[in-house]
Amino acid sequence: MPFLKYSRRVEPLWKENERLTFKTGLHHTIYSVSGDRYIGEWLSNHREGKGAHHSRTNKLYEGDWKNDSRHGYGILSTKRSDGIYSTNYAGEWRNGRRHGIGVCHYNNGGYYEGRWENKERSGHGRMWFSDGAFYEGEWLNDKFHGIGLFVQENGNRYEGEWKNGLKHGHGKFFHLDSGQLQEGLWYNGVSVTSVMVDMYYRQATLQPTKYPIPKVEKLVKH
Repeated sequence: MPFLKYSRRVEPLWKENERLTFKTGLHHTIYSVSGDRYIGEWLSNHREGKGAHHSRTNKLYEGDWKNDSRHGYGILSTKRSDGIYSTNYAGEWRNGRRHGIGVCHYNNGGYYEGRWENKERSGHGRMWFSDGAFYEGEWLNDKFHGIGLFVQENGNRYEGEWKNGLKHGHGKFFHLDSGQLQEGLWYNGVSVTSVMVDMYYRQATLQPTKYPIPKVEKLVKH
């Protein structure tokens, strides 16, 4: 009795290659056509879990991943000319953007620590500027917004309300260089009404005003 011979089903080459390159679990270095490389965990061909990504632009991200995006806690660094990595940002991420609590080092020497929303400073935070100025308070969309304290490089400071990066609302401006206190209302960065008084140590300041502000007293007629 003759035997029937069935042709063997051959898997297409593209499907075989896809199966061989399917990534799930911990993998060693994976190189991309762009020159980037990744070491870490995968899930269904997506970076998921813990991993380190080296970009061709000398950027290094080490931390958590979810669905191929930075998500969770991670550190982003830049490789300097001497081969040492300097930290750009260390903190929380969501869907590839800075989101949550984090610390950022700027190229000009500035430094920020506080809350982020969708890669922008929003919420409570503190910022040290490269020129020596300092701000602590509320932020919105990368600008001073709400209640905050701003100290200038010469020591003068403003405490009060802000809107879109400008003094707006009630506030106090301490002119520490001249020994005077200005308190009043600001609108879009401009003082619209305020009262200026001398502080008790006016004459001990670096640049005291030439003439003190006289006290206003009620004249009583006898």
